[in-house]
Amino acid sequence: MRVVFFSLAIVAASNVVGPVSAAEKLKGTYHVVGTQVCLVAPGGFKQDANGNLTIPIGETTLSQLTTEGRVIYRGDGTGEAKQTFVTIVPPPNPHGTAVSAGTISYSFTYTREGDHAYRMNIKPGTFKGALNAGPNAGQQFSIEGDSRLFRVSDDGKRIASAIDKPFLQKIRYSGWAEPVSRVCTAINNQSMINGTVVTE
Repeated sequence: MRVVFFSLAIVAASNVVGPVSAAEKLKGTYHVVGTQVCLVAPGGFKQDANGNLTIPIGETTLSQLTTEGRVIYRGDGTGEAKQTFVTIVPPPNPHGTAVSAGTISYSFTYTREGDHAYRMNIKPGTFKGALNAGPNAGQQFSIEGDSRLFRVSDDGKRIASAIDKPFLQKIRYSGWAEPVSRVCTAINNQSMINGTVVTE
């Protein structure tokens, strides 16, 4: 049963969305570091008064995660990311406090959304991960559901990204019939390693 609670803190790095003409101006490889906190509810979430899935059903667990890696923007509105992560499930936790670590990778699309702003969406079926440390080392997982807003500096060398509205994510582990639901907050910062400077 512990697998459920490690999935709580597994994270995805950053991504974006907008017109092709603008997306063509964002091209390069960036180093990313970030942090994420997730409220995990195996029973799922119900809607609040505004229709957002934010109210957990039943027992919940809070997890924390840090991540680092690389994000590539191809200049055509698509990209990919590869990262490592360490996650902690602190007390209170009915299955015990634990630490886990692993790797993630995914592909995404990004489009312009305002001045120096882009929105990212992970391509369905591409977010894959593996736990290589902790009680569930060797477990494989996938995640569905993520959208983030990011803003690019004037010189294009820095990107700041965050989850700007609540999104329901579902984590599915190999060998588990049902996915685990969570809602996360996350921020990350990216620094250009090499690429094309954004001048707008």
